[in-house]
Amino acid sequence: MKKLLKFMTMLIMGVITIISCQNDDVDTDVPSQRVIFTSEQSQGNQIRLNTDLTFGDVSTGVVSRTWTFPEGVTNITESNSDVVKATFTQVGEHNVTLNQVFEEEAFVNGVLRGRELDTTIVVRVIEPIVVNLRANYINPDGTLGGALTMSDDAENEVIASRAVRYTFDLEGEPQNIDWTLDGGDPETATGINQVDVTYKRLGTYGINVEANTNRPFGEAIASFSNLVTVVPSTDPVTLDRVQGKRDGTLALEFSREMEESTIVSDQFSLTIDNDGTSIPATIQSIRLDPSERNVLLISLSGDQIYIDDTVTVSYTAGSLFTTDGVQSDSFMDIPMDSFEQGENILESTTVDFSFENSTNDDNWPYQFWGGIWELYDFSIDFSRARTGTRSGVVDMQANGGMIIGHTSGTFPLEAGQGYEIGIWSYVENVGNTPAGSNNPDLRIYWTPATNFALGPNPEISADFPTNQWVYSSVLVTATETEDKQFLIRGFNEFNNMPIRIYIDDLFVSKVDLRP
Repeated sequence: MKKLLKFMTMLIMGVITIISCQNDDVDTDVPSQRVIFTSEQSQGNQIRLNTDLTFGDVSTGVVSRTWTFPEGVTNITESNSDVVKATFTQVGEHNVTLNQVFEEEAFVNGVLRGRELDTTIVVRVIEPIVVNLRANYINPDGTLGGALTMSDDAENEVIASRAVRYTFDLEGEPQNIDWTLDGGDPETATGINQVDVTYKRLGTYGINVEANTNRPFGEAIASFSNLVTVVPSTDPVTLDRVQGKRDGTLALEFSREMEESTIVSDQFSLTIDNDGTSIPATIQSIRLDPSERNVLLISLSGDQIYIDDTVTVSYTAGSLFTTDGVQSDSFMDIPMDSFEQGENILESTTVDFSFENSTNDDNWPYQFWGGIWELYDFSIDFSRARTGTRSGVVDMQANGGMIIGHTSGTFPLEAGQGYEIGIWSYVENVGNTPAGSNNPDLRIYWTPATNFALGPNPEISADFPTNQWVYSSVLVTATETEDKQFLIRGFNEFNNMPIRIYIDDLFVSKVDLRP
């Protein structure tokens, strides 16, 4: 309590000093000044259910004061003390009032407000975070199936290559959600309260999900060991993804675990094209990924796969089987659909790549291009974020556009080095762009020495996926070694409807481009 009172005294003296400096005509001998604070005022007076909030009246010249608390909501209903600690026992928004009578007219923010003042403080009480985890099988036709038994050692049987949907209700407003999904695809997930997990490897696996918020603090964990047991399947095996790896190999991800002894390299073939030039491709070896046994890794003889290559893979049915005895069918010219990401160099800079430290659009100012490029609004949003609690929101007007920069940080580039520039975007509605006209888009540039030839990132075409986070990227080679800042250009000139785009998690990584 002594430390708290000392802090209050320092606060009131600082406030009085500021007021005096800003109001030269104010009589600094007048002692009546209203200064009130709470222990969570920087958090909007949000607290958890059944926790305390401290109210402090460090005003000067007070003759009497009365704190009034809503009946049945806190452990007290009224107090005349200068410092009051109250425990809130009901969820919701509650008004706490303070009536003060001063010796003389009291100043509030440098303005005289009278001898008797009433102040209302709104307290928001949030329920505890709860993770009541549920799970259901997903039927082959995509419909939701029966519920799993949620307990340790339940060993719910899941047919290999089938999926399970895990979900829980968002209670207590968690800001961070982290999933660990042993044996599943994906193996981890963040920021969502529902995830569909495909099991491709035989075995018994558990699950762990943690939800928390730093302030007001709250957390909950749901964890089950040996929750599912993946059993053999008679379903056809499918090739689900073809990914380029940073070590130059090509990864073929199948719907379930493959039998290593049945891999024969001669039954596979590749085509590689780079900017219209056909690249000879000879398979040197194909091996099973030891950490993901549903993945085959293809290495080339005397060459490798690059991120800027266009690659297709084919297989002629022969000896390839799953570990549960199902033969793989032939497939033809399946394209490489992604490339393994490297380190995001922005994470070691002051660039606010995830918008967590931008409180408003001051960090992303307009660049004064004029014309359509000023027909927009940009803001920081708390309602939808891919990671963390914030995202940027681009609101382009009908037939408008945007050009903003980032003034709060730089990132280093090396001359001659290739880079991937990526961004996650969330679009609710693609608008109405006439056929033959350029679609709405974003373009991510750097400055100085801007390469304006970079294409859309992303292009919001009529078939762009809506109401979900989508990753897009472009490739570029740096022409100089220097620190850069971001420019983001938005385009909506031919769309007669406004368009809103949430953006998050800017990404810049070194990549090797084909020499």
